[in-house]
Amino acid sequence: MQFNNQNPNGQNFNDFQEKTRQRAEDIAKNAKKAAKRGIAALIILFVLIGASSFFYIVAEDEVATVKQLGETKKVIVDVDNDTAASQSQLDPKFANIEIVRDKGLFFKIPFITTVEKDTSKLITYISNSAQINTKDKIKYQISMFAQWEISHPGLYRSSLGNVQRANANIDEVAYAVVIEKINGLTSREFLTDKEALYTALDGALVELNEKMAPKGIVLKDIEVYRTILPDSNIESTYKKMVAERGAIAQKKRSEGQELYQNTVADTDRKVAETIAESIETSEKIIGEADASALEIYAEAFSKDPEFYEYWRTLKSYEKTINSDTVIYMDKNNDYLKYFRGN
Repeated sequence: MQFNNQNPNGQNFNDFQEKTRQRAEDIAKNAKKAAKRGIAALIILFVLIGASSFFYIVAEDEVATVKQLGETKKVIVDVDNDTAASQSQLDPKFANIEIVRDKGLFFKIPFITTVEKDTSKLITYISNSAQINTKDKIKYQISMFAQWEISHPGLYRSSLGNVQRANANIDEVAYAVVIEKINGLTSREFLTDKEALYTALDGALVELNEKMAPKGIVLKDIEVYRTILPDSNIESTYKKMVAERGAIAQKKRSEGQELYQNTVADTDRKVAETIAESIETSEKIIGEADASALEIYAEAFSKDPEFYEYWRTLKSYEKTINSDTVIYMDKNNDYLKYFRGN
């Protein structure tokens, strides 16, 4: 039996084998490439992990405490922080630590250096309701709030550790200080005189910051945001407020009446001055006009005295003689010379 190498079926089988071999080689090559890429990715990952153990980042809204073998070596705070340095001197353990007023990328020693981060944002403290007595023995229930921030993360971490403990500590200190300041105000000052209340709270804020400085925090603001009057004092306080408002209203009315009277008097004075000035001005103008007229008449009549005399005599006749006038004079009287025909 003889085989024909040109058999189409045999040729197709050979082509199939060649394609299969080629595909297997391609798959093997792709697998090698994938393995290489995977190894490269793992190497990069290990490098990044290794590098991250040598560096750390402090964001703009963070502060940090940097320790070596558990001992605080430096703190990283805001650029405008001016209190951390003075607060460090309040605790001998922190007297010589480094204070970095900058944020960003920093170097650390792996397994030796540890970094503890906290927020640098303002934190809100809200007190429970507490009773106060004003200087005039009026009782109120008040609630306070304060805004505070971590100024020295090292002191904060060692003395407080978290926001809840910090707020509890503020609550213990703030109540006594604020109550003492408000006790020096009358109920009227506490309720209506904002300047007196803010002055008292500003004094309380200074005292509170002195007490909280060893804790590594600073209070930025403190306010009384809610005031409740006990039922036993509502009626007396209401009457007092009505009386105060009545006194204020009467004062405003008196000031308004005084202003009205002063305005009327000032207006009358200005009117009288204006009228007097107008009369003076008009008389001056009239006088100047009469003088000018006399000058004009004198200049005109000086050119013909006889006509001037004739004209003045006729004007005199016009004013003194009418149809009912009877005059007894000597016929030779000069006043009648124009009647004599000469």
